[in-house]
Order: sequence, then structure tokens, then C-alpha cells
Amino acid sequence: GRSSARAARGRGAMGARRALGSRLWALALVAESLPGGAPHRRGAQAAVTFTDLDGVPESASLADGFRVSLVRPPDEPPNSGSKMLVNISSVHLLEEEEQRTLDGYDALFEKYSMFCNGRWLGAQILQDSQDLMYLQHITYKKRPDAIIETGTYKGGLTYFFASILDWIDAERYGRGFLADGAGRGSGTVFSVDSHHPDLVFAANWFCPVCADCIRPYTTDVWRRRVDFIQGHADTEVVFNQIVDRLIGLDVVRLLDSDTGQVIPREQLDAQSGQGGAFIVSLNPDKTVMVNLDANHEFAGLLRELLFYAPLVSQDSYLVVQDTKLDKIWGTDGPTAALNAFLAMSPEGEFVLEPELKFHGYSQHAYLRRARVSVTHNFYLARLDSVAELANAGKR
Repeated sequence: GRSSARAARGRGAMGARRALGSRLWALALVAESLPGGAPHRRGAQAAVTFTDLDGVPESASLADGFRVSLVRPPDEPPNSGSKMLVNISSVHLLEEEEQRTLDGYDALFEKYSMFCNGRWLGAQILQDSQDLMYLQHITYKKRPDAIIETGTYKGGLTYFFASILDWIDAERYGRGFLADGAGRGSGTVFSVDSHHPDLVFAANWFCPVCADCIRPYTTDVWRRRVDFIQGHADTEVVFNQIVDRLIGLDVVRLLDSDTGQVIPREQLDAQSGQGGAFIVSLNPDKTVMVNLDANHEFAGLLRELLFYAPLVSQDSYLVVQDTKLDKIWGTDGPTAALNAFLAMSPEGEFVLEPELKFHGYSQHAYLRRARVSVTHNFYLARLDSVAELANAGKR
């Protein structure tokens, strides 16, 4: 009900924007919670208001935390300190010229391969710093039991996820838990690539070598948190390996298709779980996050989406990296594959949440799994249609 109401308000807001023009529309969206509906301005004369934090309901959507913006009112000079609160995310307030400014930055980011310059705790990481902020926020708030990452490369983003999981456990159990090596911890990154990062670390391939960067795969945090799987992420062999590991953590269960009962692990063969006799089921008490960054071509990524996106638990997140590439390449790529996946999915199963791009710019798409209405087998049954869809896109 609340999500439907928010969607209706969002459609109404977009209609108001078109009717009034973006500047007038922004004025019309002054925060309803402020006394009298008047703009709340930041400045020496502004009255200070307070929010009843105990009265703010918890939301499964992290995007709800960014659906209010502090905006300089129209006709105020750039050096003005006056601001007003509006009940909408800043990503929806950007005007065409402002969006072109971001697109211009994106062009420079690609032209000079600035993604190669990312660093995290001494490791090379192929991410824009703003996306790292979004990714850490999702990971910290959702505290996943498992992160499935495709596309390890030199291990920078894997190391990033692992270090956030370490931080979470340090808060839960104290830093002694990490120092005394008491265990792997309560979160694991399952990272997939056709090459082990050690094979490409010194290679001038895709990005220049970072001579003074650490080797993430030699660190203690990697040892504690990372389970590396070598192979092609869009193959059934690799998918089965990941499912088998998730079963070992009780994150995923296989159910008998006739009885609906959980099949004990000792009765399972690691390679037999995807036959018609079994149903892949998520443990509702566990949290899984998925980050896809291996394939960027349409067919390969769509297969990854059908394999791994259904492993995302309810109200956790799916991240599809580099969705901007369709526009840059001028051909079907990550965005087209994501759109095809969403078209296959039941309505409302996965919801795009652009508000999570709270600094306005991003390379990626962020989706929340709003509900789990179908089993994983629903998606596996659609793998045979990928080649047909890819060929249709080429015509």
C-alpha cells in the first residue's frame, strides 16, 4: 500500500514538473512536514525545526532515506546560503543542462580511463568514488550473509566488500574477533572470474599496473571473507558451484519439487541440484546481495542476471555495473540486458532505485528485490530464450 502510494505520488510529481516547469515544480514540492508548508531556508534568520526520529517508520528501501533534498531556491544567486527542503530526490530534480554536465563528466571519465585510478585501502579498484559510497551504504545497511560478485579482475572491489563485512563484524563482536582469527566471520564474498587475480595483477591489461598497490588476494581480510571461484560466470557449471557453497552456509536450500521439503545436504550431489526434481529456494533468514561486473555484452549479462539475480533476498540489492555502456557503445549492452530481465520478471519483483545515486552521478543501476513471488526455477527456465533475444537485437 505504501509503495503504491509512493509510486502514485511520484507519477503526480512528474506530471507537475512537466506542467509547471522544473523550477516552479520544485517550489511546489516544499516539504509537507514543515510548519505551514513554507520553505525551510538555511541561513541566519531560519527557524530551527526538529524531526521526531522515533516517529519515523523503518523502511525496507534504502532509497527512502534520500527522497528529500536541500535545494537553492530559484532566482537565488549561486553564492546564496538560502536553501529549501523539497520532498524528492535530487536525481529527479536535475534539469537537462545539469544532466548534460554529468554526461560530460562521464565522457571524460571514459576518455581518460579514470576508473583505473580508484584506490581502496591501498588496492586498485575500478570504480568511481561516488559509486563506492553507494555500494558501502548498501552493504553496511543490509549486512549480507553472502555477496555474489562476478568479475574479480585484480580483486579491488572484492577486497572493498570484504573489508566492509569485516567492519560490520568488528562492530558486532569487537575487534578481537578479527585479531584472534576466531573464524571466517558472518559474511562471505563469492567472487567469480575466469582468471585468478594473481594472473593479471602485473598485466598491463585493461588498466595500467598499479606498482605501489597491495595485492588484495594476499591479505587477511581476503582469507577471512573471500571464496574465489574460477570460471565463466554465465555458465551452469559455475552457477552450480556457487549454489553448492550457498547451501553449505544455509543461505540457499534445495526443496523437493513434489513435497516442498528441504533436501538434507548429505543427500545432495553438488552437480545435481538444478534438475526438475529440485527447487532452488532462498532461506528467508539470510541476506544475499549480488553485484554483476563480468559480462557487459547483452547475452552474457542476461544469462548472469537469470542465474544470480534470483538469489537476491527480499529487500536486498542487485547491482548491475556499467549500465551507461549502451550509450557509449551505441549498441545493446548492460542496460538492454537489464531491461530484458525486468521484462521477464513478475511486475514489481525487482525495483530500480535511482535515489541511491545520492550524489547524482553513477556508472551503475541499483535495484531492490521488493518481493519474492517466484522460485529461482522460474528464471532458470528462461535461459533458453537468451540466444533468440540476442539475435533479435542484432536484426
